[in-house]
Amino acid sequence: MKDYKEYTILDAEGATGVGKNIDCRDFQHAILFFATDGGGDAALTVKFQGSIGIGLADITAPDFSAAQTVTNMWDYIEVIDLQNGTAIDGDTGVAVATADDYRIFELNINGLVWLNARVTARTQGEVTVKVLLFNNY
Repeated sequence: MKDYKEYTILDAEGATGVGKNIDCRDFQHAILFFATDGGGDAALTVKFQGSIGIGLADITAPDFSAAQTVTNMWDYIEVIDLQNGTAIDGDTGVAVATADDYRIFELNINGLVWLNARVTARTQGEVTVKVLLFNNY
């Protein structure tokens, strides 16, 4: 039986900003569920963030809403669209323009401790992001 856990990172988020920090260190794999709701006209960008902690000796979650620094270590993470296998660069993120979208992504969490999602641009609509973390055993 696989060990798994589901979390909601962003819940109908209708503004820019970060979601809920997720501790992913006990899991091998991450699948992201992405859904927008804007009455058919959502326009926003979501980027996924990962971290090993604020420093190699300290696995405390960074402040994902603050700039990256030597004492606030995190980066944007690439995702793979499971519909067609396309890689979406972490610095680019998932952009939705004047249409609602429902997607499933895979995220490589090898060695990561923390995971989050950030709405970096938004003019309308809401976004929900859930993550399923699991192991192969």
